[in-house]
Amino acid sequence: MSDDSAWSAAVKLDGIWDSLSSWGYAVTDEEAIGLPPKFRQNFGPTYFNDLVLRRDEGDWPVDRKRARDVIRYRWHDGDLELDEFETITITDRGGIAGPREHARVRLLSDPQSAELVRALLSLVPPERRQAEGTFGVNFFRTYTNVVTTPHHDREEFILLYVVSRIGGGAQTYLYDPAAVPDGGDPIAEPILQQQLNPGQIIIFEDKLFKHGATPLDPPPGQAACRDAVVCTVDYPGTYLTR
Repeated sequence: MSDDSAWSAAVKLDGIWDSLSSWGYAVTDEEAIGLPPKFRQNFGPTYFNDLVLRRDEGDWPVDRKRARDVIRYRWHDGDLELDEFETITITDRGGIAGPREHARVRLLSDPQSAELVRALLSLVPPERRQAEGTFGVNFFRTYTNVVTTPHHDREEFILLYVVSRIGGGAQTYLYDPAAVPDGGDPIAEPILQQQLNPGQIIIFEDKLFKHGATPLDPPPGQAACRDAVVCTVDYPGTYLTR
């Protein structure tokens, strides 16, 4: 058995896969997916700093800092092969038209980041895995608004891993798409609304939900801040076949 297969067998992913298949989403945490103790304490300061993140003109919310990578992956009988993809350009996403280039961070040169990518990609049920695809990894530091409106990213799966949070709010929500008219306010209650604490992870099928998060609430006398990794399991047309 390969190291990757042994790792996948060592963590209990069946419940996550079942929830995702039954409900379209699953909430879990870093321990359940096999990340080592104190992973966040090492990972967070490495990437959530002003050497890696930057604030880009035209990005929204305007006070958000971010960086990005795109990983090309291939599954072979349960083994996972990873390579850096040649471009990280995103187009027509998050309500912002046209192509955009953000700061790039090359994750595969860092073993802890490669470990995170493997763990997150393994949350996709085996029967839903593409033999080959791309995986977008986005680092977001937000201070006020996390997102602007409920939306689709128009990719196959979305994963969110909360690395740290100061303050309240930032409740992740999932709506039935029919409950959120284009350009309008929700007309029904969310299917899920939950504040994810540091170390928690959610994965969901993008087409089934419009998603987002409520604004951050600053604690008394302090500024609010949330660091999160938001990933997309992309459709082939996003990069490979366009």
